[in-house]
Amino acid sequence: MDFKKIISWLNNPVPNISITLFRTIFSFILLIQTYYFISNGFIKENIIEPFMLFPFISGLKPMAEIYLVVLSYIMLVANIGMLFNKTAKISTLFFVCSFTYFWLLDKTYFNNHYYFMSLICFILLVVEHNSSFKKMNYVSRWSLFALQAMVVITYLIAGINKLNPYWLIDLQPITFILENKCDVTENTFFINPLLVLLITYAGLLFDLLIGFLLFYKRTKLLAFILVIGFNIMNYLLFLDNSEIGVFPFIMISTLILFINPEYLTKVFKVTEGGSHRRESHQLVKYFIAAFLLLQIILPFRHLIFKGYVDYNGIGQRFSWRMKSMCKTPTTEGIIQFSVIDKKSKTQIAYFHLLNMEKQFKKSGIHENLYLTKNQIIKLLYYPDLLPVFTKKIESIISNHTSKTYNVNLNFIITANCHIKFMERSSQPLINTSIDLTEASGFNSNKWLNNLEQKPWRFHQ
Repeated sequence: MDFKKIISWLNNPVPNISITLFRTIFSFILLIQTYYFISNGFIKENIIEPFMLFPFISGLKPMAEIYLVVLSYIMLVANIGMLFNKTAKISTLFFVCSFTYFWLLDKTYFNNHYYFMSLICFILLVVEHNSSFKKMNYVSRWSLFALQAMVVITYLIAGINKLNPYWLIDLQPITFILENKCDVTENTFFINPLLVLLITYAGLLFDLLIGFLLFYKRTKLLAFILVIGFNIMNYLLFLDNSEIGVFPFIMISTLILFINPEYLTKVFKVTEGGSHRRESHQLVKYFIAAFLLLQIILPFRHLIFKGYVDYNGIGQRFSWRMKSMCKTPTTEGIIQFSVIDKKSKTQIAYFHLLNMEKQFKKSGIHENLYLTKNQIIKLLYYPDLLPVFTKKIESIISNHTSKTYNVNLNFIITANCHIKFMERSSQPLINTSIDLTEASGFNSNKWLNNLEQKPWRFHQ
């Protein structure tokens, strides 16, 4: 591999129209999402009403509701501003800061779709200059390549993550997803074994190969057809079965980045007069290279931790492990909690995730204990959230007993949960002898039970 030729190719100037056109379409799709975000009452239902959030950054708290609403409208205005060349840069900055702040407030709202949107906005901030549909402007190919590479990295790592026995042998979690689709639509076509097999392996091959097909000139048209077909299928499959939102259309819009910029200049009849070349600073090029390298390394950080990543959730986020696991609880109430007096070892309270408010009211605690359906599900899927949750419960009970009875109790909180991981035999997820208030989400292997069935064993 001749690195000098690669560097020379990356330093070559290319028309900026590919980035400009992509940013415009991308911004319009984000505008639709933000409008849905506001009109659907997301802030009140998912940030204000829950009694607790699970922030990515310790101490990060939501602003007052009125300021959150104002911030959401700032996002909307920023999306509109991103559509216009003169205001695109500052508008992108406002949007990415506001949007990222919202999903950083709670780990349960995080998904790879939001993460991808934030990354693309960040790259646009770094690389886009002198946008115009009328006059020819040039940028270093580094700028265009950064966006192309981010798209390919997302697909490729998602494919690599599927190279495990659950996906290849058990056909999970696709079987689980299609069974849910069958239940929702009452259409048994979705549980046809041949369809399950086709979607499982077609999805794997698509993710692994599509990046190479997009870059190779002779297969580019085929790649475009596959990307459009794949993402439309995803949208229809998850339309009433999950939250996929506008993500498939964002991935379709990235195809603009792989169209020859010279061809786009002819389509839009861009004139050469007054053309301007913007040469990327050497530090910017180094930054782009380091940023892309980080995006390649970060998804594999789970390799330094013990345990299976999709089982314990450690290293699962920011890793493009999309639709890579399913956990079916077999315990009543999903997860059961026992509050035990430390001295006498007797149980002083018991509740589970679905009757929490009711049980606490019986004990005279009338504090809001509402969790969203999404938060409850994510407590199961990401057990590293449980220590934070139990610490909050401990604080509520301690404050109640101190104020009501003028007594400071010493107690522990344990949890019980059995799950069918990847639809295999039910097994206990949590060590019931461990006080979760003293546990750490980072070291979940100390209080989560080991995965009993090895990944390479066939499903019985």
